[in-house]
Amino acid sequence: MPRPQMEWGGCGGNLLINEQLALNVPGLQEFVQRGEATLNVEQRNLYQAVLESVMGGQGTMFFLQSGGGCGKTYLSNPIASAVCARNKIVLCVASTGIASLLLPGGHTAHSRFKIPIPCHEQSVCNIKKDDLHHELIQRASLII
Repeated sequence: MPRPQMEWGGCGGNLLINEQLALNVPGLQEFVQRGEATLNVEQRNLYQAVLESVMGGQGTMFFLQSGGGCGKTYLSNPIASAVCARNKIVLCVASTGIASLLLPGGHTAHSRFKIPIPCHEQSVCNIKKDDLHHELIQRASLII
């Protein structure tokens, strides 16, 4: 058997939060610098508005709508990386597994928020107050 690569005895607390915070911050900062330089004026304005809201704790909701291939994911990746580089939690979700692969640390919305399948008008998410997901969502600074 191969030897363990990390000391698991010291891992405590919420493993979902630990996973989100165990990031390569210098690598993220480099990615953000490269990404910022390639944004057009509209993308840069939205990028800055989202970061101001997150860092200021304003809780503003933004809605980005465009057709396929117009740059939504291209803009979402540097936003998520910039927030993560500041040791904040970002939850990236998508409606399908394929789409979630395009986002850093992406998950399907169904798995991250425990949305039932099939989903009906009376359906509710199955997140209890003592659930690890509950604490993760509370600690999230940004949801994409």
